[in-house]
Amino acid sequence: MKAGFTLSTGIGRIHAIETFLGVRKLTCNPLSLALQLPRADCAGIYSWGSKPYSRRAAPLARRLGLPHIRLEDGFVCSFGRHSKHRKYSIVEDRVGIYYDATAPSRLENLLNGLDEESWKLDDPGMHATARELMARIVDAGINKYNHLAQNTLENLPDSFVLVVDQTAGDQSVRLGGMDTAAFNAMLDDVLRHYAPEQVVVKVHPQVLAGNKQGYLLERAQRQGLQLITGDISDEQLATCDSVHVGTSLYGFEALMRGASVVCHGQPFYAGWGVTEDRQPLARRKQQRNLTELFIAAYLIYPTYVDPVSGCVCDLAAIVDHIYIQLEQRRRVGGRLVCVGITPWKRRYINRYLFHADYQHRHMSVREFLRWEQQQSEPVAVLVWGRKPPESPLEQALVRHQVTRMEDGFVRSVGLGSNFTAPRSLVIDPEGIYFDATEASRLETMLQHDDCNDIDSHRARQLTRVLLNERVSKYTRAADGRFDCSFYIGKQVLLVIGQVDGDASLRFGSGAVRSNLELLRAVREANPHAVVVYKPHPDVVSGNRSDGIDKNCDLLTICDRVETELPIDVALLHCDEVHTISSLAGLEALLYNKRVVTYGRPFYAGWGLTVDRCDFPRRNRRRSLDELIYISYIRYPAYLDIGSGEHVKVEQTVDALLSERRAVSSPLAEAGLRKYVNIVRNIKKGLTYAA
Repeated sequence: MKAGFTLSTGIGRIHAIETFLGVRKLTCNPLSLALQLPRADCAGIYSWGSKPYSRRAAPLARRLGLPHIRLEDGFVCSFGRHSKHRKYSIVEDRVGIYYDATAPSRLENLLNGLDEESWKLDDPGMHATARELMARIVDAGINKYNHLAQNTLENLPDSFVLVVDQTAGDQSVRLGGMDTAAFNAMLDDVLRHYAPEQVVVKVHPQVLAGNKQGYLLERAQRQGLQLITGDISDEQLATCDSVHVGTSLYGFEALMRGASVVCHGQPFYAGWGVTEDRQPLARRKQQRNLTELFIAAYLIYPTYVDPVSGCVCDLAAIVDHIYIQLEQRRRVGGRLVCVGITPWKRRYINRYLFHADYQHRHMSVREFLRWEQQQSEPVAVLVWGRKPPESPLEQALVRHQVTRMEDGFVRSVGLGSNFTAPRSLVIDPEGIYFDATEASRLETMLQHDDCNDIDSHRARQLTRVLLNERVSKYTRAADGRFDCSFYIGKQVLLVIGQVDGDASLRFGSGAVRSNLELLRAVREANPHAVVVYKPHPDVVSGNRSDGIDKNCDLLTICDRVETELPIDVALLHCDEVHTISSLAGLEALLYNKRVVTYGRPFYAGWGLTVDRCDFPRRNRRRSLDELIYISYIRYPAYLDIGSGEHVKVEQTVDALLSERRAVSSPLAEAGLRKYVNIVRNIKKGLTYAA
């Protein structure tokens, strides 16, 4: 594999840049270029588009007899414009660059039939793939950067024409035959044929905010034209008479959505017969349809790299990935006032909440209680978990729109109480899963949502992996040898302890409300059984208490207190599980164990458990596959720590297994090592996905 050279340190900082370029190493060290790379068969000199330094890269490449290769973002590039967002695609062009209409590019050659891969434009399989992907892209509202949510805008005329402004200084404007005069001429042309009230000007939000310069903002404001930012819905775009662009990619995205597009400049998609062109380009000789343009620009021209795995992939995988990002952003929905979130949690919570998009506000509880008294209208508030109803915070929240957040069910390698950052969280605008006093989003889905055969199959596959790999909420760090001789030949009832005062006990218990009461209830109902009590890992680690007096002799109630076996091993060796509301009850269902609940956990009341409480709101029978699909796959949000990208639960499980292989310390650490790891975890949380 060859190496490459660039004059740009910025290119070198792009995540997985060597994978994008297919080179062994990309260096910007001139000494390497002078002494090593030409003799080592250098792949070429790389520059970014038409940046000023590329004028130095081209003659340098000629002098050394090396290719000059221009790079640019692909047309489905990322989820957000922030510099720390990972790129999903890059185009690599040895001829020119697609937005420079003053000279040919590889994309233009592809469409003219002059490239070695031009044959793909006639391939029926490529056409079928292209049509499917275009439909998925349109259906999801996917675009180049996906940094703005698609909205249905109010007050748009029933029939209108859309004029697309661009930011000043964009290279595609200068090299695509546009300037200030051309943008004004475009607007003049539109106003000659349409009344001002029918003309809508789409401007960049940064221009409207005054952070960047555009071409049409001031004039549109003077003439009273309607201004919009961001993307409009496909339904509204369908009522648009035509879309007028200079060189903006929005013109091509509008073509995919069925709009009529007039090009006043020379973008890559103009001149092929699918647009009305004000500046024809003689070099573009072929007639191409929309599908062929898509194949060339989206399937052949770019290279796609999965932002999580760092491996080359195809556009279909990127579309699947963006679907996940869009779904999670829709869940958040808008700007939130985040109350009482500790500083170390804020970094990773901001990632879950798309802080770069929404700029959420963080407040302490005390600050919020003062601030909210001055608010005349309800505000959208996010809090962690749930406090007692009589607390000042909960009383204040009654007046507002509340979203609650908690750890997910496949969380981490290591305990949350040891400040281990979570790989999953739940974000619930209806309630929270452990609070049975009211419906949560999870309960609503379990009560009303249907699952198809594909969903059930996916749930079975996930269950198989969770069982085979022994994955639980707090996946243990490393395999160890455990003495299980006590369990041989015995019928064991495993009683799951919980943390004293935990919210799931306050809001999810019935007549039995404590670990001691649970143990006594199990023993009373099963006087001759072998009863094993397993305290919560946070209790075993010494971080929390289970509320049982240390002077209490538990062995007068149970036969064994299990502090050594991890939960997955304990579940393997027991026959029944008894719990108030612990998540271990759900994990026991995966192991096909009989589960008896004494409280109201979210997984009870659906016909899968033996319940000591009633569930008046839950009257639907659910299969285990349906319970797993809704609880593990649909309800939580999963985030990859390294990339900051939202992922599927299956990817999270893979990441946990990789992390487990790299970590040798046990789940319940002790002594100095425990506190060293706590400090390490806090640091990791503060630099989450940095």
